Amino acid sequence: MTALKPRLVSARDQAPTAEEKEACMEDVFRFCSSHIPDPTAITACLRSRQASLSQQCRYVISVRDTGKKSSDSK
Repeated sequence: MTALKPRLVSARDQAPTAEEKEACMEDVFRFCSSHIPDPTAITACLRSRQASLSQQCRYVISVRDTGKKSSDSK
């Protein structure tokens, strides 16, 4: 019998929340529409265009990359 080890999932690897999707929706359509519906490719595209993103989406990407939740920034 093989034991399964729990895998820690970072914020970067988790599916985006509804709020994160809303914050980045316009940027996804503006810069990364060719990657829809692949969420991994969309996220990579957003990261590559970070300097051009809206303030809200840039915040979401930076929070996900640092692994901090928005409640940590208070």
